[in-house]
Amino acid sequence: MSSSTLIDESQYFKNLETPTKMDRVAGMQTGGSARAFDLSMKCRSLDRQHPGHGVTFATGTPISNTMVELYTIQRYLDARGLADRGIEHFDAWAATFGEVVDAMELSPDDRTLRPRSRFARFHNLPELQQMFRAFADVKTADMLPLPKPNLKGDKPCVIACPMSEEQRVLQDSLVQRYEAIRAGQVKPWEDNALAVTTDGRKLALEARLLSHTAHDFPGSKINALVDNVLDIWRRAAPVRGTQLMFSDMGVHPTHWGYSVYQDVTDKLVKAGIPREQIAAIGDADTDAKKQVLFDKVRSGQVRILQGSTQKMGTGTNVQQRLVALHHLDAPWKPAEVEQRDGRILRQGNGNPEVEMYRYVTAGSFDAYMWQTLETKAKFINQVMTGDLTVRQAEDIGGQELSYAEVKAIASGNPAVLTLAEADAEIKRLQVLKKHHADEQYLARKRLRELPTDIARLETRRDALAADLVTIRAHALDPITIGARRFAREEALEALGERLNAIPGQVFEARSVPLGVHRGLTFSLELHPHAAPAVRVQGEATRFADLSREHRGPRAVLNAVDKLSGGYEAERERTLQDVALAQGQLRDYQARLGSSFAHSGYLQELIALRCQLEAALSEMPTEGLLPTGDLVQRFKALRQAHTVHIPSHLVVKRVSAQRKPPEVRIWRLRNQFRVGTVPPSTSTPQCPVCWARHW
Repeated sequence: MSSSTLIDESQYFKNLETPTKMDRVAGMQTGGSARAFDLSMKCRSLDRQHPGHGVTFATGTPISNTMVELYTIQRYLDARGLADRGIEHFDAWAATFGEVVDAMELSPDDRTLRPRSRFARFHNLPELQQMFRAFADVKTADMLPLPKPNLKGDKPCVIACPMSEEQRVLQDSLVQRYEAIRAGQVKPWEDNALAVTTDGRKLALEARLLSHTAHDFPGSKINALVDNVLDIWRRAAPVRGTQLMFSDMGVHPTHWGYSVYQDVTDKLVKAGIPREQIAAIGDADTDAKKQVLFDKVRSGQVRILQGSTQKMGTGTNVQQRLVALHHLDAPWKPAEVEQRDGRILRQGNGNPEVEMYRYVTAGSFDAYMWQTLETKAKFINQVMTGDLTVRQAEDIGGQELSYAEVKAIASGNPAVLTLAEADAEIKRLQVLKKHHADEQYLARKRLRELPTDIARLETRRDALAADLVTIRAHALDPITIGARRFAREEALEALGERLNAIPGQVFEARSVPLGVHRGLTFSLELHPHAAPAVRVQGEATRFADLSREHRGPRAVLNAVDKLSGGYEAERERTLQDVALAQGQLRDYQARLGSSFAHSGYLQELIALRCQLEAALSEMPTEGLLPTGDLVQRFKALRQAHTVHIPSHLVVKRVSAQRKPPEVRIWRLRNQFRVGTVPPSTSTPQCPVCWARHW
């Protein structure tokens, strides 16, 4: 490789493996490709040789489907910047700029909500943009004065086609499939939301892609496309104008032999277009054949070219005679729309004006897919150009529709989707309201317990301080075993004789005194259900576990030394525990008696939801606002209220190996001397010292 390398169409290297602990979060793409890994190694090598200018990426779509792709770009081009900020690992980057969103979904019983975690929300966007623009030079088509044709009407023309009765029946079956999925009646490998969404997209294109008994509907998108292509073919005949038709569905024939490409070709030939003027990009299966095909399109010998986004997107430079581009279906990603449109809206096109068409089946997935793509594209453009005015936003990923979206599309009324969104938002607020009530109960409970816990911790703090004074005063004292004093090496032999007299198995818990070390007594704690432990006793008590295999005199003395040498650190930890408990006391005192912050929003939402439900009923009440106005009111209300799950409500499950309950109870009982304050009987919420020494 040369000292400086240019990587064109760098979006093809975005699948760089991302090591992370967030492997159970939906919306995460952690797998990688060998091609991306190979480029990553070369980029690192070039960056070491030529810091800051070893490699250059060129792409029209740096972000294709998710904001996580920004992290991948930074790993390629600004690894040093990530390391300097301490966010070179994805989990650290995600904690800084991302958030795992807990979306509440209806459970199969339709009464309760269940959380679904996904990495979907991004915050600190201005700072993320600043890091990105430090190594990225963004130039959009609007910024460059390149000679390119004008788009007729300044926007794509949408051709809406009616849905056939067969399509309606099949779409209703999609809703039934989704209901079965939500109810757990089918296995994920048998049917799932992504499969339903894919079949819905096929259905929106042509019913014959899903059913071998479906008929050719005269008002379908395919027939509308054929009529439009034929009309443009005739009008552009003087200049031998060419056309591109994109469809990612129906490329290959179904099991019963139906193919969208073949159907379009047959109908165009039947309408009078010569067969040699129609081609499909899939027919050119080698680079040489593809180049011959492109030359024919550029010269006007082939005037109609069909293909998918993957095969006819990037690298297809046949714009010289293009007069029209047709979107027969909606792709998944905004980047794919941009790649499609870029085939005709580019320099080198000799036509002053071109046409672009999007074919939509009314009441199908089409309209929703195009609307979602437009929203995603707008957000990506704001990130790229630096025009973003918000600090946080939802991610743009996701390739399946929710049950509410499928049902709303099937109904043909977008207000049904708004009603479903209102239901989900109300249930989420009700869950938060219940959490608030539980929190108030916990605050009252902890306010009763914390003063006792603080007194206990302060007593232990003072006891540890007193023991620390004793340890320092007797640092040079010999070790006492029984009633005799020994140097350390001699003490090992005496301690070994003492330990040999102790039975290896006991039937009840007991403590066997052994001697004195640095002014503190130490003993061996025996329990029938656990390994023995060393106990050091002064004003405070501390334990250290031994293994069943290693319980000899050297292991015991090492444990005593470790406990005696750890009093200073233990005292510091106890001071922190005291401060933590006191802080919790102040926090609960401030939190007690507070009202639910979103009560007003919840009441407004419930009232608006009732109005919307009444407006959608078969016999709406007189005097209600139109559904369109209610939908807009809901959107405005939701936008005005940002609801986040408080961080203190997130429960982190920590698995730890715990002692048998009998051992813990016995040790807790023996942890205190006469006159000390016992702990509260309930489990403390703060990480107090008792759990640390068991």
